[in-house]
Amino acid sequence: MKKQIFAVLFLLVAAVSCMEADMEAPPKPEPFPAAEFTLNDLEGKKASLSDYKGKPLIINFWATWCVPCVVEMPELEKLYKVRKSGGLEMLMINAKESKEVVKKYIDKYGFTFRVLLDEKGVVLREYQVFGLPSTFFIDENGIVQYFYMGQLRTGIIKMGLKSISVIKPG
Repeated sequence: MKKQIFAVLFLLVAAVSCMEADMEAPPKPEPFPAAEFTLNDLEGKKASLSDYKGKPLIINFWATWCVPCVVEMPELEKLYKVRKSGGLEMLMINAKESKEVVKKYIDKYGFTFRVLLDEKGVVLREYQVFGLPSTFFIDENGIVQYFYMGQLRTGIIKMGLKSISVIKPG
């Protein structure tokens, strides 16, 4: 019984901590150069980080089995539709799933952002992604200005967009 009470208390503390964490974004880390990569998209076309030089870019690592990834994808789609006319690019890099699984998922929900396949996890390792989802906000010079591991929330997205000058500070 004591173990059960402890487990419930632990979960309550964790839930409150998560709610409080949603109020503000974590601090901005030191910027660093984004690692170059080349992957295929769902149509078999190659895409490289260097293709996006000169434009602000969001890279999101995700998987269809990842619940927080699935929850945040509609919000990322809305963000992409609103901001792409202003030059924002978005790459959704799938983590180690087959093209067939990913394509079926993307088609089912009608997402329009570009999806790349990292079937062997090479880019995951290069970006030191240890948990999904993980999102990198990269400026027009190819510098990671902000990154976050976990489900994106409004404050985190705003911090990321400000860091790559998509939203002007103020």
